[in-house]
Amino acid sequence: MIRAWPAIVDRAKLPTRLVGEVVLVVLLVVTAATTWRDGAPTDGLMDLARPPEDVAALNASLIQPSAKLPSTEAALPPQPRVPKSPPVQLLISQLDVHRAVEKVGVNQYGVLNVPVNSWNAGWYTGSPVPGAPGDSVIEGHAGYPGQPMIFGKLIELHTGDRIVVVLADGSHRLFLVESMRSVSAGSAIPGLAEPYGVPRLTLITCTGHFDKKNKWYSDRLVLEARYAGLA
Repeated sequence: MIRAWPAIVDRAKLPTRLVGEVVLVVLLVVTAATTWRDGAPTDGLMDLARPPEDVAALNASLIQPSAKLPSTEAALPPQPRVPKSPPVQLLISQLDVHRAVEKVGVNQYGVLNVPVNSWNAGWYTGSPVPGAPGDSVIEGHAGYPGQPMIFGKLIELHTGDRIVVVLADGSHRLFLVESMRSVSAGSAIPGLAEPYGVPRLTLITCTGHFDKKNKWYSDRLVLEARYAGLA
């Protein structure tokens, strides 16, 4: 099972919990509000000053409308809309993963809850929506050794492999695998669930040595993927 910092697990309940359960403590971060301000281009004013001999030209300029000077400010490119709809499906074609995504929170001890359906993925609702600024966190069970579940083969992915998250609004958000590492159970993961920075996705599951007696893994597999836009 997945544990994170602080490692708080009810040992009495371990034998009855599903092997490969994702248990992760997430540090909640307060998001600083950012105010956007639009500026309108300013047109230059025409200089109507003329020497005395140009009185006729001056009179003509007062009768005929003057041409508008072009703006010296470049138009700002349209900004992409920040997604707000929650994820509902996870697609990883290389692993034949096409599973629903459930919303999960944390319990009173700060331990990440697991999906109701053990074959589904779990999106931590305290993290950003996939495709929005910050680190979106999705967990999944690894399963028993030799009996992989949804994230049991996650380690087989390579840099550049595609991960698609379908949001409730029907949009498909594409992420590309960027890195993968293993950390000890209970270790803090820097930047996890941060609500700021470039859009990114973190997938977490169990890996390492499997303790048959206590039914849990020694390490956590952390896959990080960068946002690549709409799929």
